[in-house]
Amino acid sequence: MSEWKGAWFLAKHEMLKDRWRSLITLAFIIYLLIFSIPLFTADLEGESNPFTWATDFIYLSLLPCLGFVFNKTMMGYWKNDTYTKKMAQWRTMPISSKQIALGRLIQLTIVLFIAQLIFFTLQYSVLYMNHVNIPVLDFVMYGLFWFCYSLALATAYVYWEIGHTGKTYFLMNFICIFGFLVITICLAVFKAGNIVVTSLHVIENGNWWIVLAVLAVTVAALFIGKNRMVERLEKRSYRA
Repeated sequence: MSEWKGAWFLAKHEMLKDRWRSLITLAFIIYLLIFSIPLFTADLEGESNPFTWATDFIYLSLLPCLGFVFNKTMMGYWKNDTYTKKMAQWRTMPISSKQIALGRLIQLTIVLFIAQLIFFTLQYSVLYMNHVNIPVLDFVMYGLFWFCYSLALATAYVYWEIGHTGKTYFLMNFICIFGFLVITICLAVFKAGNIVVTSLHVIENGNWWIVLAVLAVTVAALFIGKNRMVERLEKRSYRA
C-alpha cells in the first residue's frame, strides 16, 4: 500500500470511528461562540473592556484544539497513556511511520477545517444579525488566516501527541496555554492592542499578504512536522 493510500485509510478509519463524538466538538464550538462573540464585538467597536485579553487567548490557544476530536483516547491520555498504546499497536501492523504521521495530519486538517468552517460561519451569521457589517471576502480571508495559524500550532500538538508519553504531552500543552495566557494579559495590561481585531483590520485595509505569509508558514510547519514525527516514531519508546 502506498504512503498516501495508507495514510488516507488511517485518517478515514479514525474519522469514521469518531463520527458521533463530533457532536462534542460542535458543543465546544457553540461554547466558544457564546463567550467569544460578545468579547469580539466589544473589541471591534473599541469599547473599554477589562477582558479584552480573553478574545486573543481563545483564538491563540483554543481554536487549534478544534482539530482534535474529544474521544476516549484523548480523555485517557494522562492516566492510561492511550496514545502510546495506540501507536504501539499500530507499529505491530504493516503500517509505516510515514503513513501514521501523514494520516494523522490528514485527519487533523479535515477535522479542523470542518470545525472552523462551522465556527466562522456561525460567528459571521451572529455578527450580521447584530448589524456588525464586515465584507464577506474580508471575513473569509480573516477565517483563512486563523485556520492556517491553528493548523500550524496543532501540528506541534500532534507531534507531542504521537511522539511522547501522555504526561509529556500534557506538560507541553500546559506550557503553551500558560504562555498564551501571559502574552495576552501583558498585551492588555500595556494596552498593546488586540491581535484578533488587528488581524481583521489589517485584512480589511487590503493587506492580504498576511494570509499568504501565514499560509507559507503552515505549509512549512506541516512538512517539517511530518518529518519530525516520522523520526520520533522510529526511535521513541512504546512502553505505556
